Amino acid sequence: MKMRNFLKGAAACAALVVLGTSMSAAQDFPKKPIQLVVPFGQGGATDQLARMFAPALEERLGQPIVIVNQPGAGGAVGLANLALARPDGYTIGVGSDSTLAARPIMDSSGYTPDSFTTIARMVSIPSGVAVAASSDYKTLGDLVEAMKSGNDLTWSGSGIGSGPHLAMAVFLAQNDLKATYVNSNSGQEAMVKLLSGEVDFYSGGGSNYPPMIDDSGKSDIRVLALAAEKRWKYLPDVPTHTEEGFPYLRSQWFGLVGPKGVPQEAVDAIATAVKETLEDPAFEERLDQFYFNPAYLGPQEMRDEIGATQEDIRPILVEAGLAK
Repeated sequence: MKMRNFLKGAAACAALVVLGTSMSAAQDFPKKPIQLVVPFGQGGATDQLARMFAPALEERLGQPIVIVNQPGAGGAVGLANLALARPDGYTIGVGSDSTLAARPIMDSSGYTPDSFTTIARMVSIPSGVAVAASSDYKTLGDLVEAMKSGNDLTWSGSGIGSGPHLAMAVFLAQNDLKATYVNSNSGQEAMVKLLSGEVDFYSGGGSNYPPMIDDSGKSDIRVLALAAEKRWKYLPDVPTHTEEGFPYLRSQWFGLVGPKGVPQEAVDAIATAVKETLEDPAFEERLDQFYFNPAYLGPQEMRDEIGATQEDIRPILVEAGLAK
């Protein structure tokens, strides 16, 4: 009897030790700096977003966030490398609707959505269409009517498979419209083509537009519409696609992922830090400076969003001959 009681006591102690070790691991993450892979070069929207979030995450996680830029192949190089990293929570990266959902459908990116542990969606921006200020097209309806009339219009955005490219490709397909895409390597290059008259219209994320409008409201461009549920606070005078008679919503979003198999305690710690950051009124002011909307989604909700995005864009990419 004494031996039986002893064994029960030993088993109970062992269970407590295991439980204590597990709780300690959860409480101890992170114990060292975290690498944040940005799959684009410095200065772009993804890089700006990472550098804006890094100090806030450092404060909440208690460890430095080291940003590593790994540009190439429209974000595929950095994310392919991330997928091969050790899944311990100490190497994570910034993904988006285009890099996480579209790229795996389009080419041999070296990864699929299942290659990653989703952590948290952070922000979004509505897609929008613009023309040069001197353009004859005053409204989105004017632009659509020109395409329906058989005019061979041209357009550009920040590269094939990018968020802006996908947004316009989906809009054209859903409305049975045709226009010739002129490729650009960046949003800036596409904007130059618009302003020089090389293309007739431009598809871009909403955050591209406010910096181009001065305090008096003058600009070299005219934003025709934004694909948002309601008028965007940063461009309140610009109508939505729905207001213009085209019920169409398309947001470009950004979020954090890690290699497949990141421990749950690490996912929870980072996701909580992102959520708390986005709920901080002071950080909201920082978002305003770069025209981003807070758009938090937890790990499972973000995974569901990737799946929904793929389902939405796959037939468009197939029709356009862009699917592998």
